Amino acid sequence: MNDVWIRLNSGRAQFAQCGIGFGWAIWQPRYVPAPWPHDELKPDFAYYVCEDTDPGRRAITARVTVEAALPRTEVASAADAYRIVADHLFDDEFTIDQVTWWANDYNQIKAKAPWPQFVTAWRGLVEPVGPYVPDVGRFPSTCWRRADEIPLLRVG
Repeated sequence: MNDVWIRLNSGRAQFAQCGIGFGWAIWQPRYVPAPWPHDELKPDFAYYVCEDTDPGRRAITARVTVEAALPRTEVASAADAYRIVADHLFDDEFTIDQVTWWANDYNQIKAKAPWPQFVTAWRGLVEPVGPYVPDVGRFPSTCWRRADEIPLLRVG
């Protein structure tokens, strides 16, 4: 079945402000990430967020419904990656300033790699959820995985 997408929030490439979540990825030209919701990642796509809770434990903590997305786009430089993401997804309601963007470890690593590269990004409404079963399994390097369902843990 694999009807549900789950994104691991590693903290390296994800921000949230005032109920708006934002994620992005930067890739080398020949890299094709899988699993990845390439076709699904557009407005109204919903996925669950998994986060570290205790050492060695993870749990589903939120559901995100995408409002806007930048599809995989080739960019000539790290500065172009920020500019195109900002032009497409940042506004008065949600923004990441350049200082914060460049201070992010993930962006620093990607900036040192050869260019051109590809960038994709999205923003969406974050809805806290739970409590859900904490064992959500392992994630591949893409930080995305599919699951049949997200079972609600009945409490009390």
